[in-house]
Amino acid sequence: MTQVILLIEDDPYVQRMYKRMFGHEHYELVFASDGKEGLELAQRIKPNLILLDILMPGMSGLEVLEKLKMSHETQPIPVLILSNLAGEDTIEDAKRLGAEEYMVKADFSPQQVVDEVSKYMKKV
Repeated sequence: MTQVILLIEDDPYVQRMYKRMFGHEHYELVFASDGKEGLELAQRIKPNLILLDILMPGMSGLEVLEKLKMSHETQPIPVLILSNLAGEDTIEDAKRLGAEEYMVKADFSPQQVVDEVSKYMKKV
């Protein structure tokens, strides 16, 4: 059975890059370009893992995370934050709201992100 990753990210370049990277790992990558769409997809498809950006139009990643963790349907899905926002307060808020990990895009190569996700995918 193919494992599904939901990437909630508004940057099309980042979406295309991770589609290629995760394709090599044989994961199915599904995209949402904003928080609202991401919440709807998470509830509908119940992915094995969610990669979530913080800075997005409409609804921030922290708002999305809070809503995901408040729902019985999506609460158990591991959420990894992948964002350029590196403030300590934001990182603490994300962890408090239930994020498994917080990765700052500038500090992780795409391959390192794939490797981190793969570690979590082995647990689910």
